[in-house]
Amino acid sequence: MSGGMEDFASVSIELPLSVKDIFSLLCEVELLFRINPHLEIKSWKEEGKGKVYADKIINIDFLNEMNGLGQQMNLCVNDLQSGKSFSLKYDRGLKQATHFSVEAIDHGSSRLTVKEIYSAEISVAEKEARLNEVDKSLVPWGAAIHNYVMRRKRWAWFPFRAWLQDVFWLGMSPRHRRITRMIIWTTVLEFVVFMFVFVIYWIEQSRGQS
Repeated sequence: MSGGMEDFASVSIELPLSVKDIFSLLCEVELLFRINPHLEIKSWKEEGKGKVYADKIINIDFLNEMNGLGQQMNLCVNDLQSGKSFSLKYDRGLKQATHFSVEAIDHGSSRLTVKEIYSAEISVAEKEARLNEVDKSLVPWGAAIHNYVMRRKRWAWFPFRAWLQDVFWLGMSPRHRRITRMIIWTTVLEFVVFMFVFVIYWIEQSRGQS
């Protein structure tokens, strides 16, 4: 989409959390980026994890699976409105910034909007030549954030939930998560088939003895 003097793409997610709780999640910037199912983070360096403050610098080395683009860059926190919104400005690339904002919808629910801003001060020919730099993972990222929040609420009672989901699972690359998920589902399917065959065998044996 385009708006005024900027080109941008945005996604909005309704979440069953308060504005305060969503902003707390946004402050965990590394976790937020690792939730993106198409972003492989090779290294992440920042001071004051779990906090956002004006001019904070984050160094990131990543591979975006959607466009095959690998980059190392600095992200700088700006446009901070504490408890409401902030932007991460990129020091290179076609994408200039990602803006996060949250607003209340009703009691207990809020809307998170993620807006990715691209340079509009380049020619049409250059834009077309650099289309591979457009990040197509925004919508899947929004869906993944929603799924993450719902899982966190559903399993909040489980004592090891935070470590399993935030450290172990999201610590893996997206490719390894997909492989692990496939192995888990294959194992479950094999067990179900085994039980089905076992039940049939048991029924046949019971009939033969009667």
